[in-house]
Amino acid sequence: MLKKLVNEAYCRVRITTAGPLLVRSGQATISGPDLTPVLTLRNGKREIFLPGSSLKGVFRSHIEKIVCSLKQQVVCYPFIPQDEQERKRYELQGDHRKSCSGLFTDLSKRGDEMRKKLEDRTDLVYKASCPTCRLFGSTGFIGRIAIGDAHLVSASQTELRDGVGIDRMTGGASHGAKFELEVVSTGVTFETDIHLRNFEIWQLGMFFVVMQDLQDGLIHIGSGRSRGLGKVTAQISTEPYNGQPGGFITSTLRDSKEHETELWGLGRWLNDNSYGTSKDDLLREIPIIEKQARSIRSLRSFQGENLTFLQNASTNHFIERMQQWPDQQALTAELVG
Repeated sequence: MLKKLVNEAYCRVRITTAGPLLVRSGQATISGPDLTPVLTLRNGKREIFLPGSSLKGVFRSHIEKIVCSLKQQVVCYPFIPQDEQERKRYELQGDHRKSCSGLFTDLSKRGDEMRKKLEDRTDLVYKASCPTCRLFGSTGFIGRIAIGDAHLVSASQTELRDGVGIDRMTGGASHGAKFELEVVSTGVTFETDIHLRNFEIWQLGMFFVVMQDLQDGLIHIGSGRSRGLGKVTAQISTEPYNGQPGGFITSTLRDSKEHETELWGLGRWLNDNSYGTSKDDLLREIPIIEKQARSIRSLRSFQGENLTFLQNASTNHFIERMQQWPDQQALTAELVG
């Protein structure tokens, strides 16, 4: 699966602060704010940015909640306690299935034969993985999505905000519990690149669910979210960049068999139901978009009404797929047996 590329999708996303935002650096200043934004060296100067790892974590956490709302015991929770009794109690009471990373770790302890199987049969490892691990990755399989650092595309503006601990007895400010935060101001814009490779159609829908909630301001980023910090909005940029068109771009190799009125997912490209995919992994009757040749790739750029169609169609595919997701025992039977 990873030895060749069958399809790709990528876009540039603009994230604009709709309120004060703080992604903490973890380092207090000697004289100044106690909590400051994370900085990077870019174009010869230090500037604020949003780490790609933080964005990926926010994306994953949000989609896990969505999947659990659609169907319980489908998505795994990576941080289930390692103690066997505590883990079993959590799995029985929780909305999550057993951790994918924990499953593969436990299987690897069975001996050299099983470890070799885990290394050689990546198709079975992918099949046994939960939806979020298939897209975002785990210790057993690399993810399908890459999210870059979000860098400034507007003037950097920060402001100081006071924080204070509350005395539980008096309800007033606790003596000596005052601190200062340096936060990114409202209206500051960042841009990041997002790239999906060898995607299934429902994974596009999973991505668009997050994008829609970001656009609607339903996802907060960074620290202090319970205090009202971190509200942002986001949208896919339609401006061309690096010689590529804007919008949401899908890519296949030139002269592929994909019809102009269809968009194929990984399962349709494989066409053998391997990796736990389906031969019917495609969207039909999509808007006809002129393909653009770029090196060995053929690109289609979805914008405006075409992007809305793609978003709605793939989101429906995602919802249907999650509601019909098999239980963990059925998915792991071939790997464990």
